[in-house]
Amino acid sequence: MKTVRILGIIVILALIGGALKDAIPGFIDGWNDAETDSQLVLPADFNSVSLSVEGYKDGIPDSLFNRAMQANVPCEVNGVNTYVKHNSWVHAMGFVILPVILLVFYGVYCLIRLLVSVSRGEILIRKNIRRLRFFIYPIMAFSALYELQNYILYRIATSELVSSGYVFDEFHLKYSWTFMLVIALLTEIFAQAVRIKEENDLTI
Repeated sequence: MKTVRILGIIVILALIGGALKDAIPGFIDGWNDAETDSQLVLPADFNSVSLSVEGYKDGIPDSLFNRAMQANVPCEVNGVNTYVKHNSWVHAMGFVILPVILLVFYGVYCLIRLLVSVSRGEILIRKNIRRLRFFIYPIMAFSALYELQNYILYRIATSELVSSGYVFDEFHLKYSWTFMLVIALLTEIFAQAVRIKEENDLTI
């Protein structure tokens, strides 16, 4: 049980650290993007989009000047950030994603409650089933909606943008769906274990 408590504390600290690690750079990038956008002449109805690029159509790589070597060294561009015309579907999906984000935050709270419950020795109980489900399924829902939104933006970008230098890469999923499906599977196995325990307790 001591090992479980230690792992639980590590998980909670990792969640807090991961949230701060993502939130602080995201806030800084958003602040810098806002300053950059204010200096650009952009239409009122636009969406920002990030695209992966494979290289250059003419096969000539880009280069940077290396002061120590006093020569240009090759470099590779893997992605570009740009803008496309505003899309009503993307805008509507933002309203759908917002409540799901709230459920994700509640799911993190449920995970913390689960870890506290386990540290007290309360493991195979129905409350922990609900807590696990509230943790993983909102995350999967948010990830699916975000992937769909990114795919719509990708299709819009590839149809609108014309580049003489970059070759746009194929669309790739952002999140690790294999890992999330494994967690969902383990959650349902845990739920089945709780039911079996309850049945055994009734037969005794």
